[in-house]
Amino acid sequence: MISGTNISQARWIGIFVLMLIISLAGFTALILDYQNNRYLRLYVSDNLSTIIVAAIGLFIVAGGAGYVVSRRLGVQKTPGPRVPAFARIGSFVGRRYKLIIAFWILLFAASFPLSQQLSQVTTSSTSGGQSSTSQSALAQNLMSQEFPHPQSNATAIILLQGNDVTDNATKIFTLRLEKNLLMPGVLNSLENVTTIYSLERTAFTAYFLRQGYNYTAAQSLANQTVWHETLSQYPPLIPPTIIKNFISPNNNTMIILVNFSQAPGSFGSADTDPILKNVVTMRNIISQLKASNSEPLQTYVTGDLATTADSSLGSTADLSRIEPVTIGAILILAGLFFFAIVTPFVPLATVGMALLMAEGGLYLIGKYIIPIQDTTTTFLFTIMLGVGTDYAIFLMARYREERIEGHDKAQAVQTSITWSGESIATSATTVIIAFGAMTLTSFILLRSIGVGLGFGVLIAVLVSLTLIPSLILIAGDRIFWPTSGKRFAAYAARARKRRAERPGYFRRAAGFSVRRPVLVLGLALLISIPAIYISLTGSTSYDFAAGLPQAESVKGISALEQSFGAGQIGPTQVLIQFPSPILVNGNLTSSAQATLEKLSQKIIPFSNVKEVTGPTRPNGIPVNATNMAGLTPEERQTILGSIGKDDRTAMLTVLFADEPFTQNSLNTVTQIRTLIAELQSSDLSLAQDTILVGGASASTLDFADETVNQFNTIRILTVAAIFVVLLVVLGSYPLAITGILSIGLSIIWAYAATLLFFNNVLQSGVLFIIPLVLFLLLYGIGMDYNIFILTRIREEAQKGKETRQAVVDAVDRTGGIITALALILAGALGSLLLSSNRLLEGFGFAIALAVVLDAMVVRTYLVPAIMSLLGPRAWWGPNRLRRVRFDQKKEPESSNNV
Repeated sequence: MISGTNISQARWIGIFVLMLIISLAGFTALILDYQNNRYLRLYVSDNLSTIIVAAIGLFIVAGGAGYVVSRRLGVQKTPGPRVPAFARIGSFVGRRYKLIIAFWILLFAASFPLSQQLSQVTTSSTSGGQSSTSQSALAQNLMSQEFPHPQSNATAIILLQGNDVTDNATKIFTLRLEKNLLMPGVLNSLENVTTIYSLERTAFTAYFLRQGYNYTAAQSLANQTVWHETLSQYPPLIPPTIIKNFISPNNNTMIILVNFSQAPGSFGSADTDPILKNVVTMRNIISQLKASNSEPLQTYVTGDLATTADSSLGSTADLSRIEPVTIGAILILAGLFFFAIVTPFVPLATVGMALLMAEGGLYLIGKYIIPIQDTTTTFLFTIMLGVGTDYAIFLMARYREERIEGHDKAQAVQTSITWSGESIATSATTVIIAFGAMTLTSFILLRSIGVGLGFGVLIAVLVSLTLIPSLILIAGDRIFWPTSGKRFAAYAARARKRRAERPGYFRRAAGFSVRRPVLVLGLALLISIPAIYISLTGSTSYDFAAGLPQAESVKGISALEQSFGAGQIGPTQVLIQFPSPILVNGNLTSSAQATLEKLSQKIIPFSNVKEVTGPTRPNGIPVNATNMAGLTPEERQTILGSIGKDDRTAMLTVLFADEPFTQNSLNTVTQIRTLIAELQSSDLSLAQDTILVGGASASTLDFADETVNQFNTIRILTVAAIFVVLLVVLGSYPLAITGILSIGLSIIWAYAATLLFFNNVLQSGVLFIIPLVLFLLLYGIGMDYNIFILTRIREEAQKGKETRQAVVDAVDRTGGIITALALILAGALGSLLLSSNRLLEGFGFAIALAVVLDAMVVRTYLVPAIMSLLGPRAWWGPNRLRRVRFDQKKEPESSNNV
């Protein structure tokens, strides 16, 4: 029978690794077949959340199997103190540091070329992921089937604004622009360019053909007429209902539609995708024409296609602004903390290596698993530099602390990995759990952020625990140059003397909190009450496009809304599919006429409804569609256009007074759906009909509801998983609960401040997705400093100190480093405020503020106050996990040293 703790653990680990290798082999086979198997790709796309949960389950099963087998083999432990897991890691690093450095260099060399290709698998589209069973998705599918229209995201809108866009100068500009856009090879995959003048040209050609001219002559006469006369001088060949779709009521805005035969690729970038490149090309052509024309006064290239291109261009520009600010903040703050020149470059260089390796891995993930959204790359840079630098500096600061205490280099590295390594690994685990939880959503943007950041943090923590201490073992105290050699010895002596002579700020703060815990917690509660109220009642925005307020496409959408009405941008469609055809001999059946008109009359009274059009009211005014002969040709054409190819499906178009993404518009969609449900339950003529409400507002409502529901589940799973991690590491129920609740306070305070700042100061609004993601991000990133302080308190208590003394000593020892780390992370994440994307701005402000609050308030005051109230009860936990025991002795209630 084998004995010995190390042999037992080695066997357990070996069996676990074997099971893991088998799992990875299956995963590798899946990857290799992924590209060639269409059904596999569809399955993975539709069931990614299930696959992730199954993988986690397989991981747990592998661990459990290893444990069971090791027990079956009859392994017995010999008496003696348990060797901490990270002590063995520290021992391995101490023996194999050169091999570790070589490994990371080779991995970096392999990852570098892959990282340079990451842009090839990034996408600027934030759409995708909505359930295919939602009502708006079903409506979209039915509409695509019965009412053919250009592909989504394959049309650009050019907006011309001036004093009078019907004048001759704007006409000449429009015709020249049309000619330039239609030139062969200028725009990729161009299908057509539609202007009011191209419609007039078509109408004139038809008119001259009716006059007896041949096609060539008719076309020539039509061109001459269009060029030599203005819009107001043309004969009324085009119905006013069509003209109003291109010219605003006050004649100050004109629309030009540019349709392409295909949409951008899944990994489209404005620098590489030919369709998105068209947006830049059109803007360049317009700029050249405006140089020689006084009218129009203002032009915009807008629409979904332009918004996608602007998102890509904005992401590139954001990185160019954020990168130097983030790097500069890290260098300055880390340099000030260590009072050294070389030290800040060590974590920055190693985390930079980790970033490139993570980008190489993301290239493979983006190519074979899921698309990587371009916002993820911006996030990845700031999160990895912020969090990764925090981990590296925390380890280096502990090494310096051990050296100040007089330990030699090898022993200082060993102790740093043993204690700080556990804190770092625990912190990284909570971060990865929080980011990993995002992959359980159906929203591609969040899944991309979750996968990217979780993978990046994993690489960062591995680098911090292995590469950083390896470099320290080679460089020694020279890593703190110019405070090295004799200067470091003098610095250490001064630090010991200063600590002995007078308590610092953090010792005084912790001492105050443990003496006045009720006062501290009372003040926290007083602040929390209004913060909770603001968080619960604050308004949020649902308009993702408006998240790029400085983009030309977004400004164009605003101009479009002002000129043509807010509801024109994203109308709501009500689709009614009857059990039998509703067109008989070219006329609408009487039953269909009654049903459609009844539904229209019920919808119109809603306060936010501006107009309802459909088969019974082609121009918004009721007509008798059962007798088409009595209607004008334009009315007949409009009616037939609102009836599907199957002659069973009718479409009502509902225009709202408000923009489609306001809360009022979303509420109106809910009202319409409720009305339809009531009518179908009370009216037998409607009971057999399929009625669906779709459109921009309905899609946003369904997506928001689905996302919120998913996040409610994810919140519970995330908090539960983090609680288990804290319980295992800290061995205490109260401490795990303290960590969960204290970071919750930071989230509430930060979110309330974000609402006040963005809604009232910037007046730009807060996207509804921000509080949902903020919860996960802060329970991951914000938990860092709680873990750092709680594990240090546990370490001090394990030395035999009573709880209050352990708290004060832990805060005293870690106060400076944790504050420095918080400022570094806040500086890195705060640089997101330089972004042109409101989503990133909101995240940057909220997370940076929460990190500072957590480090300066929660960790310095609240945690000591809670620990003081708990006393020895703070260490209550499962017997097998408890780390601190007082051997049945009553712990002193106070300490003179506090």
